[in-house]
Amino acid sequence: MHMIRWSLIFVFLTLSLMWLTVYWGWYDPTSWQYSIRVAGGIYFLLALAMSGIMSIPSVRRKSNRTPDERVDWSFIFIVVTIALFGISLWFD
Repeated sequence: MHMIRWSLIFVFLTLSLMWLTVYWGWYDPTSWQYSIRVAGGIYFLLALAMSGIMSIPSVRRKSNRTPDERVDWSFIFIVVTIALFGISLWFD
């Protein structure tokens, strides 16, 4: 349940920040679909980086969390990527 919650938070924050930058005039996207897909691509790169970092045994051992508290950040970023690509399909 933590993974779904974090995924929804990241999707909401990403779309909110994109809208806020457009509202303030800092960014003028020529295509919302392209911009959302670029954001999804960035989350995919974060997922690759997190899976690489968490595969290092010394990093994995330093985690003092119980199995219930374990959060798989690479999976969260993959879910965010899929959600953003799905949302981008609504735009032309």
